[in-house]
Amino acid sequence: MKKIVLFLFASFFVTLISAQSCVPDELFRDSAIGVYPSPFREDRPDGGIDVPACINESYEFVITVKVPPNLNFSGIQLEIDSVTVATTGAVNNLPDGMSYACNPPTCVLVPQDTLSCIVLFGTPTNPNDVGIKDIMVNAVVHTNIISQPVTLPDNSGAIPGADGNYFLEVREEGACMTTSTRDYLKEQLSLVNTPNPFGYETTIEVTSLSQEVLTFEVFDLVGKRVHTEKVNILAGTNRIPFDGSQLQNGIYNYSFSNGQSRVSSKMVILK
Repeated sequence: MKKIVLFLFASFFVTLISAQSCVPDELFRDSAIGVYPSPFREDRPDGGIDVPACINESYEFVITVKVPPNLNFSGIQLEIDSVTVATTGAVNNLPDGMSYACNPPTCVLVPQDTLSCIVLFGTPTNPNDVGIKDIMVNAVVHTNIISQPVTLPDNSGAIPGADGNYFLEVREEGACMTTSTRDYLKEQLSLVNTPNPFGYETTIEVTSLSQEVLTFEVFDLVGKRVHTEKVNILAGTNRIPFDGSQLQNGIYNYSFSNGQSRVSSKMVILK
């Protein structure tokens, strides 16, 4: 009997560790509360689900969550105990063949400094899903007084940086090749900025295999564009100065794009 119990426990453990899971992006450990990437908005072009899915091709996308300690409900600040997401049926509008999972596996997300994540995964199977899917996650916020249903993205203003849309683009089979327009610049460019962190000025070193006229943009962590300019990138090493003296301390995303493809990195301002 003891051997049977041990065998069942071992089988359960193997199943548990082999189940689909996700790893939160540690970059957001010290960032503001919210969801990362932030949902897409017109003024937040780098937000949302930026990886398309294709019919009959494996897919995975991770959303990192940092639960706020408080919720503004009808003008009243309530202390959050946890946010729960049902382990099945809580994510709406997923293509056929796709599902989701959480870390922690119970989908009980807690506030303060703990990072959690939700991974969308699977293989889309239905050609009728080709197009744009507006993905929404249903959750329940448990406070010290009440439990309140919420939906992510949230456009009520209760959760900072959670407004907008998570649009998932589903393409036809074969339209998500490894070497796509999306990956073109990643093969052509490498980025590094020094110093990093920096207080007032940094230099972005762009090493390119070819000449390109690109758009250089900087975004804060809620997706607000704080800088944009056109730059002429030559083959070889290019050095682009950036003045961050007017920006607050924090983590910023910076990117170079040609309208079809984009390569990004991060900088930290610490004065």
